[in-house]
Amino acid sequence: MTVYLTGAGCGGPRWITEEARERISLAEHLVYDRLIHPDLLQLAPKTCSFHYVGKRKDSHSTSQDDICRLLVELGRISDRVVRLKGGDPFVFGRGGEEALALQKEGIPWSYVPGVTAAVSGLGAAGVPLTHRGVAETATLVTGHRRKDLAEEDDRLWQRMAEAGGTRVIYMGASRADSIAEKLMKEGEPGDRSCSAIRWGGWGRQERSDFRLDDMRNMGLRSPTVIAVGESSALGLTPASGPLKGLQIGIVRPAPESWKTARILENLGADCYSLPLVNLRKLEKNWNEEAIGNSNWLVLTSPRGVSLLSEVTDLRKIGGRIISIGPGTSKALYDIGIHPDLEAEIPTSEGLADTVEKHVSYGQSILFFRNERASDLPVQAARRVGATVLTSSAYRMERAELPGEDIYPLCWDESGLDCVVFGSAAMVEAWAARFGRSSEGIIPVAWGAHCAEAIRETLSMEPEVMGDPSIEGLIECLTSLQRRKG
Repeated sequence: MTVYLTGAGCGGPRWITEEARERISLAEHLVYDRLIHPDLLQLAPKTCSFHYVGKRKDSHSTSQDDICRLLVELGRISDRVVRLKGGDPFVFGRGGEEALALQKEGIPWSYVPGVTAAVSGLGAAGVPLTHRGVAETATLVTGHRRKDLAEEDDRLWQRMAEAGGTRVIYMGASRADSIAEKLMKEGEPGDRSCSAIRWGGWGRQERSDFRLDDMRNMGLRSPTVIAVGESSALGLTPASGPLKGLQIGIVRPAPESWKTARILENLGADCYSLPLVNLRKLEKNWNEEAIGNSNWLVLTSPRGVSLLSEVTDLRKIGGRIISIGPGTSKALYDIGIHPDLEAEIPTSEGLADTVEKHVSYGQSILFFRNERASDLPVQAARRVGATVLTSSAYRMERAELPGEDIYPLCWDESGLDCVVFGSAAMVEAWAARFGRSSEGIIPVAWGAHCAEAIRETLSMEPEVMGDPSIEGLIECLTSLQRRKG
């Protein structure tokens, strides 16, 4: 029996520690709150049970006492319970209270650190927590204190004013005017440099610089950390990526959705991996003899390659192999097979052109593909007089999305700017899950077949990637960002 009090960090999934990733990947029960990135839940096993205990100031969905009781209850029945918290559990995360509750009941617990906003949130915005000759001490305080500690409040701010260096205030946005007034009352100069960092470490990160006596006029909003001290005035500006602040949903199957989201985050976006469909193998829907005897074998996705390696001895492939594009080719290389041809344009239309150019009259060609794949390549093979066999080896079906309850909360404030759809099935899954109305969102289509599904299902005109690849997606999104900005 062990409960792991685990920090999710203050930014996106790339900032999580290796140990936290490992604990999530083994979790039987995962208890999480509002300020984690919801994609992190996709690291958990499919058998994991999820427990949402999210809360915000003045809007508590689950009391701290109830959270502690839940952890005790789960700790008694499982030795792999993960309590996943934004930031670090022991830095104003009430992790100590949870550890005490567990220890009181004789339940072992373990601490897994997370990067905290005072260090990484400020750093990502160009505000060093310490700086030689400017801020050689750092003090952390919460601006949201228990009501029964009101008498100690004045003494706290007196000590803060005396401390010097960098003073970092967590959860202080709603009390900014009071905090500024108390610090100045205790002798802090009104012209002291300050910074407020909102959503530190995320693509949507915002930084506001001001004097202490202007704090009351800044209209600060949560989630924000406030830095009081001259390291705010160093004028440091970190580099930002070409997709800075863009809010993007990636509707592709796993693991492509996760990988795509993390690539785009490296360019400054906030991304949400939305694998709304899963592959379901269609039993006995392939012909092993045809796989071995056909002149040509056509593969249309990395998922098809993976499935092919499961259902047949790859040494039996007798003909030449055509791949639809780089992703499928890489999947083939990974299992030791080199495709003979790759479509110049990785779409159904591009694959049809490749088939028409290289397949001859009378040759046999087998398409190993998704049940709902486009028929354009098949029609091209028939036009040249080839003998066509199709193996509908798998279909895409609706998948459960862990953390589905908090994805819309992440989008509510500023909304998604765009949603990238990987196929027609993904468009339908989005419409079923999040509604056909996607007002204000720009749909991005991974090819013409997908674009037509967007028009029919969502009644929207999509952006169609000129080159259906990661590079083409980045080019398309960069163009959208320029137009937005």
